[in-house]
Amino acid sequence: RLTPTGRKLAQLPVDPRLARMVIESDRNGCAAEVMVIAAALSIQDPRERPADKQQAAAETHARFTKDAAGSDFLAYLALWEYLRGQQKELSSNRFRKMCKAEFLNYLRVREWQDVHGQLRQLATGLGITVNDTPADANRVHASLLAGLLSHVGLRDVRRQDYLGARGARFSIFPGSALFKKQPQWVMAAELVETSRLWARVVTQIQPEWIEPLAGHLVKRTYSEPHWERKRAAVIANERVTLYGIPIVVARKVNYA
Repeated sequence: RLTPTGRKLAQLPVDPRLARMVIESDRNGCAAEVMVIAAALSIQDPRERPADKQQAAAETHARFTKDAAGSDFLAYLALWEYLRGQQKELSSNRFRKMCKAEFLNYLRVREWQDVHGQLRQLATGLGITVNDTPADANRVHASLLAGLLSHVGLRDVRRQDYLGARGARFSIFPGSALFKKQPQWVMAAELVETSRLWARVVTQIQPEWIEPLAGHLVKRTYSEPHWERKRAAVIANERVTLYGIPIVVARKVNYA
C-alpha cells in the first residue's frame, strides 16, 4: 500500500526523513545540494571538537559558516566544496593529515562521500535529475523542510525560546550560526536534550513553505463567521496549525 513517494523512499539507503528531502529536491531543482546535506545528516558530524581544543576547533570550523549565509545546513555545502578541492590537490596521506590538523574526522569524511555516492547512483535510477548549476538557497531549505516538519519552531519573544511540535520548547544551540540572530521561524536537523532542549543544525525558514508540504498533517479550524457586503458572502477566519504550532492565524476564507 505504499504511495509512489513511499516506493522511492524505500529504495534510498538513508532515514526516510532524509530520503524525503532528496525526493522533494528533484521538484525544486536542487538535488545536487540536498544530496550532500542529506548524506552529511545521515552520519556523525565529521567536524570534531576535542575537549582540550574546543576554541581552536570552533575557529577553524567557523569559516564554513561564514560562507553559508547564516545557515548551518549550507555550512555542510561549504565544507564539502573545501574538502573536494583539497582532495584534488593533496596526496591521500597529506589529505588525511590536513583533516586531523583542521579537526575533521577522516573516516567520517570518507563515510560522507560513500553515502553521497550511493545516493547519487540510486537517485539517477529513480529519475531524479541532478542539477549542474548552483541552486537558490531558499529552494534547498524548502526541500530540507519536507523531511523536518516536526522540527519546526516559532519564536516566543516573551519566553525567549521557540515553540516546537506538540508543545515542546527549545532553544538554538550556542554553536549555531543563528544563535545571536534568533529569527522568527526556524527548522532544526535534530533536537537534543541536555541541560535543556537544544536545536542543532538550524536555519531560518518562511512559514508559507510549510502548508504546501504539510497538507496531510495540518489541522484547520474556523471561527467568527460574518457577512461581508463587498464579497457578498459569509466569511470566516481560518487558523492552521502543524503539531500545535500556528502557521496561519486569521486567514479570511469563504465560509461555504
